[in-house]
Amino acid sequence: MPLTKIEQQLRVIARECIASGQLPCDPPLQMWGGYGTDQLCSLCGAPIERDEIEYEVQVKDGRREFRFHMLCQSVWQLECARADYLKKHP
Repeated sequence: MPLTKIEQQLRVIARECIASGQLPCDPPLQMWGGYGTDQLCSLCGAPIERDEIEYEVQVKDGRREFRFHMLCQSVWQLECARADYLKKHP
């Protein structure tokens, strides 16, 4: 299935954020979903509006939290899986 232009752009951003350590690839300890709280998305940097779905993700012993739009969270997880695969199959 072909990716949309926004998905392609988000994948590039996700790879850069993961490579720089801005976003981890640690498995989430906990994840919650709900309506947006106008906070900034940890991937795209845009506010997560109140009429959008927001995922709050907690990693590494609960000390780090990230917030994502629904699409951004999916792209982040996809790129983490890709990075993990590439580590195991160089």
